[in-house]
Amino acid sequence: MVILKKGLVVSCQATEDEPMFGSEIMAKMALAAQMGGAVGVRVNTYSDLVAVRKAVDIPILGLIKTVHPGFWPYITTTMEDVDKVVESGAEIVCIDATFYPRFDGNDFPTFYKLVRERHPNVEIMADISTFEEGIRADKLGCDYVSTTLWGYTPDTVDEGSGLIQELREPNIELVGQLAKVCKAPIVAEGRFFNSENAIKAFKAGAHAVVIGAGITRPQIITKKIVDDIKREIDL
Repeated sequence: MVILKKGLVVSCQATEDEPMFGSEIMAKMALAAQMGGAVGVRVNTYSDLVAVRKAVDIPILGLIKTVHPGFWPYITTTMEDVDKVVESGAEIVCIDATFYPRFDGNDFPTFYKLVRERHPNVEIMADISTFEEGIRADKLGCDYVSTTLWGYTPDTVDEGSGLIQELREPNIELVGQLAKVCKAPIVAEGRFFNSENAIKAFKAGAHAVVIGAGITRPQIITKKIVDDIKREIDL
């Protein structure tokens, strides 16, 4: 039985160039999400994970992003990163489950098996970008399949909209396709900016929906509002 309840997950992440960067701030973001009714929070970096663990008691979807030159996967791609996520107290570890070559030389099925053997009590969320990747992750026995990387990988990115990534349309169809055939709960993630998109995802069969930019990145929320106003009003 999976520990993540059906509902909203809030992604509490910020990069060094963002005004909300900092473990103390992310911990407060996570606490605010819990107070608002979120069933979980998705958190990056060991320091943020430790800080958030002290602040909330809802499940943490933990990951560590590390860029490896020459390799596309960057979400928890090494056993060292997995160990840090587990050490932080996160109940769920999020791992890149795409078909792209990995820095450690293992394909995802091999890495998945190694993680299961080393950490049998932690749940694994497979971050995928395509239907085929989702099916593979489900057959392997992943606890959750998440559409996190659709629209971001080289094979799924859509450059033509003119909008920043976080404000482009999510892939509701992929959520529905996976929900129909997978045993694992499907997590809708990637551009699910607001309640409208979240509702669509739940109706398509999602077990949980992750929203990040629409809640925890005020500069993007502000930009969207300003752009919306400018389309209607001459400022």
